[in-house]
Amino acid sequence: MPTREETIVKNLKPFVQPKQHIVEIGAGNGIVAQMLHDATGADFTLLDVVDYNASKLPMQLYDGRSLPFPDNSFDLAMLVFVLHHNPDPRPVMWEAMRVARSGVLVVENDTRGLLKKPLTRLIDSTEYLHRGVPRCYMTKSSDEWRAFFEALPARATELHRFDIGWYWKNVIMRVEKQG
Repeated sequence: MPTREETIVKNLKPFVQPKQHIVEIGAGNGIVAQMLHDATGADFTLLDVVDYNASKLPMQLYDGRSLPFPDNSFDLAMLVFVLHHNPDPRPVMWEAMRVARSGVLVVENDTRGLLKKPLTRLIDSTEYLHRGVPRCYMTKSSDEWRAFFEALPARATELHRFDIGWYWKNVIMRVEKQG
């Protein structure tokens, strides 16, 4: 059975090109970026508010609000299961779109139903106890994520859906600046 990271990489890999310069915001342990780097040759900069990096790639800490890079510094930004850990994810998205020329790859849970939303919040908030990761503030369906992005305003395109195990339903979207 593949690991969580292997499943994420398998599903993200078609959307990452060789030689792209990518910032992964909220990179966590860095393993997804490391595996994508090894598989594609893309260059990754890792950024997070806590450092529990287990990859060979260097991790930079930041304040969770302002990215320490000029406009259009990267080809692409990547947010893998990050937005739901922010009480207001709009500033994170604005910053990601600001520093990425070709948009933002967003991977998020696709939660539907009255029971799945609170259960997902509870399960995903346990990372706070293990690593100090902010709790899960929200859950959204893929339609709700699309509406969230379009209200920024940004153009959101669903690229792919995938499962991790039997419970976690996920969506990959490319979010691009409007205008």
